[in-house]
Amino acid sequence: MTAHVAAGYMSWGYIMVYVMDAGRAPRGTIAQKPLLLSLLITLSISAFFVAFPGVDLALSRLFYVEGIGFPAGEVEALQTFRAFGQYFPLALTIALVVGLILKLIYPSRPSLFPPRFTLYFASLFLLGPALMVNGILKPLFDRPRPRSVLEFGGTDTFVHAWGLGGQFFDDRSFVSGEAAVVACLIPLAFFVPVVWRRCVFVLLAVFTALTALNRIAFGAHFLSDVLIATGLMATLSIGLAHLIYGRPGVQSCDIRLDAALGELGHRLHDARRKTIAQFVTTIRRLSLAPAMLQPAPTNGTEQQS
Repeated sequence: MTAHVAAGYMSWGYIMVYVMDAGRAPRGTIAQKPLLLSLLITLSISAFFVAFPGVDLALSRLFYVEGIGFPAGEVEALQTFRAFGQYFPLALTIALVVGLILKLIYPSRPSLFPPRFTLYFASLFLLGPALMVNGILKPLFDRPRPRSVLEFGGTDTFVHAWGLGGQFFDDRSFVSGEAAVVACLIPLAFFVPVVWRRCVFVLLAVFTALTALNRIAFGAHFLSDVLIATGLMATLSIGLAHLIYGRPGVQSCDIRLDAALGELGHRLHDARRKTIAQFVTTIRRLSLAPAMLQPAPTNGTEQQS
C-alpha cells in the first residue's frame, strides 16, 4: 500500500505545484496535462484492482483473526486517531464558515480567509466527499465492507472494486468517505509558505495514509476503496485548482469576490435595518390601536343629562 500511496501523493504534489504556478511547466512535458495525468493514475489503480481482486482480500486478511474478526477496531488508540481524522476536516469547515459569517457581519473589513481559498475548499468538500462519494458512488455500487463478506465471517458475497454487486443494503464500502475527506486536506500544503510546503505536504500525506490503513485494519474498507477515493479527490482538487487558480486573469478574483461579499453584507445589514424599522412601526401601531378604539371620554354635564 505504501508504494501506491506514495507514488500517488508525489504525483499529486508535482501536479498541484504546476497548477499553482503554471509558468514553471515547460511545454511538451506531462505536467502540461495534470488533470489527465491524475485521471490516468486513478484509472490504472482501478484497472489493477479489477484485474486482481484478490489483492484486496489478501491485505484485509492480515488484520483478520478467525473467530474474532478485526480486533483493531477495539483498540482505543486507533479509535481516537479515527476521531481526530473526522474532527480535523470538520474544524477546517467550521473555520471557513466562521470566516464567511464574520465577513457578512463586518462587510467593510477584509475577509478572514482569502475568498478563493474558501471557495476552493468549500467546492472540494461539497463536490467530493458529499456529492461524488456519498451522493453518487456509495448509492450506486453495492460493495459490502470486509467485515461483512463470507471470507471474513460475514454473510455477503465479496464484490471487486467498481462492481455493482446487486445486493441492496445501507452499509457500503466503495469508496471510502473518510479517506476522501482526509485526502481533501492535502491541498492545504500548497497554501502555506514555500519553505514549509514540502514538510506540510508530507505530514498531510502520511496522515491520509494512516487514516486509510486504519480503515482497512478496522475491516471497514478494502485497499482499493481508499486508493481510488484518494485518486478521485486528487483529480477533483486539480480540476478545481485549475478553474479557480490556474486560468489566466483570475489573479484579481480575490478582490472581486471580497467586494461581492462586502456588498452582500451591506445589503443584509440594510435589509435587517428595514425589517427592524418595520417591526417597530408595527408594534407601535398595535400598541396605539386599543386607545383609538376606546370611546371618547364624556364630561359630567353630559352624564347628568
